Amino acid sequence: MIDRRQLLTVSGLLGALAPGGGEGAPNGAGQQLSPQAAQDIASAIRDIKLAISAESSFSEILPLRTRQVDYLKARGKFPDFIDVGADIWYAVHDWHVRLQQPLMFGRDAMGRYTLMLGFTALVLRPDVVPNFISTAYDY
Repeated sequence: MIDRRQLLTVSGLLGALAPGGGEGAPNGAGQQLSPQAAQDIASAIRDIKLAISAESSFSEILPLRTRQVDYLKARGKFPDFIDVGADIWYAVHDWHVRLQQPLMFGRDAMGRYTLMLGFTALVLRPDVVPNFISTAYDY
């Protein structure tokens, strides 16, 4: 989502582009836009475009999806488990929260925390490097 501050900032900048009228126009209306103001408007529009495109991107879970797809191609089914480090775990958690997806936590047979991503349980492995992603596997 576009946050309120970005929307208000761009609205204010775009308000400077409103055509100036006759005598009822406020002071300064109808004047040429300075190059710096035009640059600021273009930058604000670019920021909004990036914010909108980031909403539909899945960059946080892309490495995990790649592992899932590789496993799917090789075995014809999604993997049951993928071990992950803390950074990957929190990235997937934050992705669920940002997109308002239900979080399904659990524990595996060894008592480790799991988080479902589609049909695959991500197993939190605090003993590995934070950005670790294991090979997908089944039990």
